Amino acid sequence: MEFGILGPLLVRDGAGDRPVPAAKQRALLATLLVRRGQVVPTEVLADTVWDGRPPRTAATTLRNYVMRLRKALGEAGERLATEAGGYLLAAHAEEFDADRFTRLRDLGHALLRHDEPERATAHYEQALALWRGPTLVDIPSETLRRSEAGWLAEARLDVLEGRTEALLALGRHAELLDELRSLTSAHPEREQLWAQLMTALYRCGRRAEALAVYGQARRVLADELGVDPGNELRAVHGAVLRTDPALAAPVRPARTRAVPVTPFQLPPDLPDFTGRTVEAGDLAARLAEVGAGRRAPLIAVVSGQPGAGKTALVRHAAHAARAAHPDGALYADLRGSRPQPTPPHAVLGSFLLALGVPADAVPPDTEDRTALFRSLLAGRRTLIVLDDARNGAQVWPLLPAGPGNAALITARTRLPDLGGAHPVHLGPLPVDDSRTFLARLLGPARAAAEPRALTELAAACGGLPLALRICGARLAARPSWTVRHLVERLADEGRALDELSLGSLDVRSAFTTGCEALDPPTVRAFHLLALAPTDTVGPATAARLLGESPARAERLLERLADAGLLTAREPGHYRYEPLLRTYARELAHPRPTDRPALAG
Repeated sequence: MEFGILGPLLVRDGAGDRPVPAAKQRALLATLLVRRGQVVPTEVLADTVWDGRPPRTAATTLRNYVMRLRKALGEAGERLATEAGGYLLAAHAEEFDADRFTRLRDLGHALLRHDEPERATAHYEQALALWRGPTLVDIPSETLRRSEAGWLAEARLDVLEGRTEALLALGRHAELLDELRSLTSAHPEREQLWAQLMTALYRCGRRAEALAVYGQARRVLADELGVDPGNELRAVHGAVLRTDPALAAPVRPARTRAVPVTPFQLPPDLPDFTGRTVEAGDLAARLAEVGAGRRAPLIAVVSGQPGAGKTALVRHAAHAARAAHPDGALYADLRGSRPQPTPPHAVLGSFLLALGVPADAVPPDTEDRTALFRSLLAGRRTLIVLDDARNGAQVWPLLPAGPGNAALITARTRLPDLGGAHPVHLGPLPVDDSRTFLARLLGPARAAAEPRALTELAAACGGLPLALRICGARLAARPSWTVRHLVERLADEGRALDELSLGSLDVRSAFTTGCEALDPPTVRAFHLLALAPTDTVGPATAARLLGESPARAERLLERLADAGLLTAREPGHYRYEPLLRTYARELAHPRPTDRPALAG
């Protein structure tokens, strides 16, 4: 979505502009936009929409306006929420032109301070390009214009002055003369603009005109504001009088341009990747379409239980799509399933360095890092892989904006709070694929020698790729073991998870990290529900076992399903995968008050 107030009110989605023809609905939307993400009280909305003279029926009328506005916004109408005492519009900073403008301004200032006038100019010009006319020009609310138009107009002048300073630093003073004359005429109170005009004239060899401009500025300031020129303007005047060499056009040393580096941070592909034909084909097709008439980047979320092979699939798909992303690939482990996930701030810093941003030019603020990151990727075809995400809030700052880019994300949950993402959910590997995977790990001769035992081993692993890999690696490391021998060791539920461990590969550890991010009531539910007689439970059974209301029990079941610890095959039915149930049962220590329910 795009929302704009830097000119006529703008609402645009993937299908094009969405006009809001009713004047008071435009005022309502604009008021919610300037306070996006906040609950705006009904009284404040009424005062703004009716310019300080709301009718007695304002609250009822606002409800009707909100209803109509939701229809006008189409799918984005769901972002307009009714809250206690008011209304809230959910919009990301990058979707709102005023927020994008201020971030580009701040980045331009930061780059100028770091002696990067060329890049600063580019950011200033991007900021100015967002303006389509006077702020809120079609909003019939003087109240709103008084509160917003003034500071935004001031911010625009600040950008114009910053851009002028950057162009002067680049030696482009001659092309600034006409613009600066117009700006000083329109804004005679801005002393910096007078100083910049004097500097540009002096550098063009027009010293007398520069001195005349100082006289003009002094008269205007005295007549209109009753003040004398300030320190900066007087300093430039003195420098012109002295023919100070410091005022001359800067001679910027020619920079040795580094050979552009295309980042490629992907971990290696797995040579024995097996199965997931449908999912891999789906991702391959979508990655091949990136940039082909798309208005937005491809965002895909691969979810599934711990050990389901999410990372393996994404790595495989990313390597297969290298040709479609010639501008490189970025990778980050977000550690979302751990107690302390990797913050987006740190990931953005790493990405910016990989994209060639000098360390001292990396912005200190997370939002500014996001803005610079997206600016650098605009017009490129780059692939971003974000492994083990916790939620949409962690991922959102790391997503590119240009339609030629793509992001592949793995997560235990489906990240329902990440709008517009394409979901890919991984269940257990089918038995045939599990057998094929084991055969690749063991070698064809050994697999062919025990076909029945191989099928039983695949079943004992529950189609979990992590368990299959561990079993294959253990057998490969012990040539004297038969497949049947390992099947028998796994048959004892009490030691099954002990068998599924080899070096850093450990099924129990993978499950444990999946539980660490959960709150205690949800962890308790995960363990206790595994003690039920069957591997499938519903809200009524869960309520009885947990001693909770059916509604509360269903919320706990949903949390477990969202975390990838239960599988919701159909409404009201939640199933444990075999190894997850084994893990949950071995850690279940019901309290005395739980035992009667479990026994019943």
